[in-house]
Amino acid sequence: MISYQVIVVTPFQQNCRLFVNPQTRECVVSDPGDRGEDIYNAIKDAGFSLKSILITHMHLDHVGGVGKLHELSKAPIYGSAIEDSEMLLHLDRQATAFGLKKAPIFDTHYVKDGEIVHAMDGFDLKVITTPGHTPGGVCYYCETEKLLLTGDTLFNGSVGRTDFPGGSSEDLVDSIKNKLFVLPENTQVLCGHGPDTTIGEEKENNPYVF
Repeated sequence: MISYQVIVVTPFQQNCRLFVNPQTRECVVSDPGDRGEDIYNAIKDAGFSLKSILITHMHLDHVGGVGKLHELSKAPIYGSAIEDSEMLLHLDRQATAFGLKKAPIFDTHYVKDGEIVHAMDGFDLKVITTPGHTPGGVCYYCETEKLLLTGDTLFNGSVGRTDFPGGSSEDLVDSIKNKLFVLPENTQVLCGHGPDTTIGEEKENNPYVF
């Protein structure tokens, strides 16, 4: 059974997550938007081994801590899809635009739709490309744990913004309806901001998807 905890980072209250396999003492970090060194030190102090870093999309509030965390841990980086590559090259522009700390560019493995990421022992994730919030945004689905990392694609009662460069409301709704809402209704949705939810709850009540 994989456990996880939320680490809220950046002024945008972004949900970075630390997933832990208690049997192997391995862990995975998703969307470390800031505090890369703090996260690494907490992992080290707990006696865990960081096996991978997951990225849902290339907005700075989700990747601002990736470079430092990778530098310290040497853990491989996965995500997002190749369509977000231009955003990665211009993190400095995002920092200026949103008043966040500048962050170094890093090398990542751009994932593809349907790819299986072996994040750590007992935690395999299927990549679901979900353009809309960003062109290369992805979600990660773990069938065994019945959870879905949605980044800023799908929120509790809401959806991600599409007014940033490369955003598309039509693509976002299509991604949610045809790629996420087909998953089991008891799938736990781990959102990039705010409280978590389930696929069933959002299919029934989300006013932005119809």
